[in-house]
Amino acid sequence: MKNTVKIIAQKIADNQNLFLMNLIIRGSSKKPSFEIYIDNKNGVTADICADYSREFKDEFEKTEFAEVDYSLIVSSPGIDEPLQFIDQFYKHIGRDFKISFDDGEKVQSIEAKLTNIDNDVLTFIYKKEELIIKFNNLKKAKVKLSF
Repeated sequence: MKNTVKIIAQKIADNQNLFLMNLIIRGSSKKPSFEIYIDNKNGVTADICADYSREFKDEFEKTEFAEVDYSLIVSSPGIDEPLQFIDQFYKHIGRDFKISFDDGEKVQSIEAKLTNIDNDVLTFIYKKEELIIKFNNLKKAKVKLSF
């Protein structure tokens, strides 16, 4: 069942121009719970989650598991989750980040402000200096929450 759910979840994400961030399956095979976390370049709304849920239910009913009594949660991953795709960064230009990146010699962890994105290159301000990092050199990036 896990593979079927994963295939359906990814297919719908692709169809709706979304990123499948995470898929968690809990419970038993007779009463599973599917938690699907999606995102896109502009952010995920309740309407996007509802559309995704409807399409998931339609696709799941076409499988051999159609009679399974399952629960479904579709949500954005939340601001405290690491970003995984470069397109997720656009909506966060101007925000502070906690990042870990490979500088060619070692992995550094810093806090810096994202100011620009150009193809696969991210520009941050760190200690009043411009810091340019290729996306592939990022190890982890999380938006820094400010209260």
